[in-house]
Amino acid sequence: MKITILECKRMLNRIILMGFLAFVLVFSVYDSQRNLDRYNVRDAQGIAVTWKDNLSEARNASRGLYLDKECMENLREEANLYGYLNGENIMELISSNYERKTLEELSDNEMNRFFQIRAETIRENLVLDTQVGYTNEEIADFMDKAESLSALSMGYAEGWKALAEKMGNFVFLIVIIIAVLVLPLFGRDPAVQMEELVRSSRYGKRQLDTARITAAYLTATVLYVCSMAIYFVIVMLPFGFDGASQPIQSNVRTFFSLYNITYMQQFLWNLFRGYVVLIFMVSLALIVTILLKNILAGASVIAIFLVMLVIFNQVYLYPVNHWFTNFMPVRMTNFRQFYTGNDLYRICGLSISCMSWSIVVSLTLSVILLAGSLIVLYINRKKGLL
Repeated sequence: MKITILECKRMLNRIILMGFLAFVLVFSVYDSQRNLDRYNVRDAQGIAVTWKDNLSEARNASRGLYLDKECMENLREEANLYGYLNGENIMELISSNYERKTLEELSDNEMNRFFQIRAETIRENLVLDTQVGYTNEEIADFMDKAESLSALSMGYAEGWKALAEKMGNFVFLIVIIIAVLVLPLFGRDPAVQMEELVRSSRYGKRQLDTARITAAYLTATVLYVCSMAIYFVIVMLPFGFDGASQPIQSNVRTFFSLYNITYMQQFLWNLFRGYVVLIFMVSLALIVTILLKNILAGASVIAIFLVMLVIFNQVYLYPVNHWFTNFMPVRMTNFRQFYTGNDLYRICGLSISCMSWSIVVSLTLSVILLAGSLIVLYINRKKGLL
């Protein structure tokens, strides 16, 4: 355990740790300010309604609010009945569900059939998606989930919506930084080769290698948990923590999602998926530096790999996404597409959602990379290579 702690300190000294935490803090505050600025209502003279007043009004007016025919009729009669922000949210959902129609254009029958129309739109999208080629059984299973949503609570949950929208970018950035911090563990640096020789002589090369790998995953986990805790508190605090139990379909970005879960469940899914991405990147950084034995070369390979993933993410190619990028860091931290994409994998006669299968495959790849690292280290020790 002592040598593991020493390796953790070598990877993360006090200056690096303080710099990392300072970066997380600044980035979190910046993201929080950007989120809040969207809730300032402006007119020709400047800010007419501050974000604080806007959110306070929305919180009070949304208690017991459900989106149904009565809600739409009341809103048509009095536009400000539920407050500015709640009214905007409801109008966005209506526009999305009724093919960009406004509330005034809806008939009584259309308002009555709100959830039926949503289900019909989902069915149409499934049938028209020839790339996936859903079977009748798969469509029936999806429709059971779609039709199970028969009421939509519109309670206050603005903080959770902002968190879900911005969290993916933050996770991706943090994962890259942590992967870079792992590089010096096995990447050779002339300044530390003598220290490595001393430790190898004292503890044994095998024990040193094991300690370094343990230190990589342990330090990465601690940094990830701390950074996500800081980000969560700073982003959520101005909004308040209300709305954790609200359905994600109350957000227009996930209105057609077939995952009937709450914002808290969505956050936990995203948090776990981000950790899976972290494990993959740490495993990749380890094997690259073990093979290349050079920090700069390892960083270059990882940078090229990430740039390639970003390019793939900008150009939609279903086969590439389906068989490759769905399991890679860039697309896996684009959390929203997992709730709205409905991609399926047919494994041993079972239809498995991309939400679950991408995690399984990414973890499997991480284990393979780790096993590869251990094999290379074993071969190097047999050959007497330091």
